[in-house]
Amino acid sequence: MSYSPLPAKLRAVGLIAGLVCAAAGAPTAAQSSDVNQLRAAIVFNVLRFVDFPASQGGTVEFCVASDSGDSAALRSFSGRRAGTRLVSVRTVRGSSYAGCDVVYLGSVDRDQIERASARGRLLIGNGRSFIDNGGTVGLVQSGGQVRFQLNLKAASDSQLAISSRLIRLASKVNR
Repeated sequence: MSYSPLPAKLRAVGLIAGLVCAAAGAPTAAQSSDVNQLRAAIVFNVLRFVDFPASQGGTVEFCVASDSGDSAALRSFSGRRAGTRLVSVRTVRGSSYAGCDVVYLGSVDRDQIERASARGRLLIGNGRSFIDNGGTVGLVQSGGQVRFQLNLKAASDSQLAISSRLIRLASKVNR
């Protein structure tokens, strides 16, 4: 009998799934029943695969829109490291995103995405239309699962580089 290794994509999916479960504090075999915690864990791990412009420092300023239902789960990652960068999470009211490297918008429309867009800024939000409306990373819930989608043009326009390992795992990629 010959040994056939798992396809690279399957190994990578296992790696990300393990990272998500570890970040959420759940055992690998268990599924999180709290969708907000699952979204937050995915977001935190996505940060590890995004390169920000070299001019930005060693801290990721992560801003969460105050009306986002995920803000408590996302704030739990403040003070942790995503790769070599320390994550600092704060809640933002209105559309004042000055100093933010990452903005988590939740569910918003095209106008709100455009107002939040800036050079060096990663935009993350919820819903199937988020990346189609100009967001960078969209989180889509299907049943108890949360998948992520990527908009590579939005990333490029913001001068962000997304790892090919993350791109291969996205459920949808806009180029």
